[in-house]
Amino acid sequence: MHGVLLVVTNSYDATADLLVSRLGKDQVFRFNFDLWSEYRFEISARDFFLADPSGREITSARVAKLLWRKPVSRTPWRRASRTREDRYYDGEMLYAMRELVNLLWLEGKVVLVEPFAELHAGKFVQLRLASAHLQVPPYQFHLGGKSLFSEGQETVVKSLTMEPVGSEEDRELLFTTKVDDRALSSSCPWMVQQYVRATKDVTVAFVRDQLFAFELDRKAFLNHAVDWRELPSDWKQGDWLPHRLDDRVSSGIFAFMKDMGLYFGRLDFLWGPEGYVFLEVNSNGEWGWLDPDGRYGLLPKMADELNPHTPAHSIPFSRFGVRYSAR
Repeated sequence: MHGVLLVVTNSYDATADLLVSRLGKDQVFRFNFDLWSEYRFEISARDFFLADPSGREITSARVAKLLWRKPVSRTPWRRASRTREDRYYDGEMLYAMRELVNLLWLEGKVVLVEPFAELHAGKFVQLRLASAHLQVPPYQFHLGGKSLFSEGQETVVKSLTMEPVGSEEDRELLFTTKVDDRALSSSCPWMVQQYVRATKDVTVAFVRDQLFAFELDRKAFLNHAVDWRELPSDWKQGDWLPHRLDDRVSSGIFAFMKDMGLYFGRLDFLWGPEGYVFLEVNSNGEWGWLDPDGRYGLLPKMADELNPHTPAHSIPFSRFGVRYSAR
């Protein structure tokens, strides 16, 4: 039987939907972890077995490539009805799923997105490494202590985790927001960054050996928000246009991603009078909304990299701090 792409994700993943549509259902086996109770799942000394709700089955031998999306269980959001048994079963399944991924990683089948990369590729590591190749704004994480920024200097506060705040009934996300750093409570942790005056947001999808850049004009929303993510969801589609990157920035991105050891990521910049200012790279960033029809080359490139019948450019497996290729 022909090999397939195994996508470890959730049932509410529009990017995975797009890939399935592009590659074809027969080429993709989807493990929706939020619905794990509807699957059959076994791991033994020699192999694993996975069957979806329709009865379709795969073992390790059938998996040509694996794509790690953002699998989570929905039960953490059902706290009122969640029992100790729910937490235990979720934990056991999460552990087993991670090991399934690691076993395939050892076989050289994990491609593009590095699972669990956020554990070693967080924002402070990114900013430290990016500063050698790209322009990085001054920043400071602080709990109490003295502010790095002078009085009157424009700053923004942003969340490191994007965890919701507030009550169960009124939960909100902290998007990037302009603040007076000196007015922030000293009893709370804050990630503060110099405010960048910019006319465009630029986001760049790095796909192993190619870059796909897009821009969003900030003029239309700066009177309402600093962060485009606060805007209605339809802003993400249709308002982003292809962007021609400066050659030096393109070279800087390739050098930075090599230092990071990442094969995929979506990098965010601000562009203005001082050029490109690097903000962060999301090692598992969403990208489907940038090129849903494949007209700009991003979707075809992703489909080619993930096609189970094209060569697998496997991510080196990291063990005890030593990265090595499984092949």
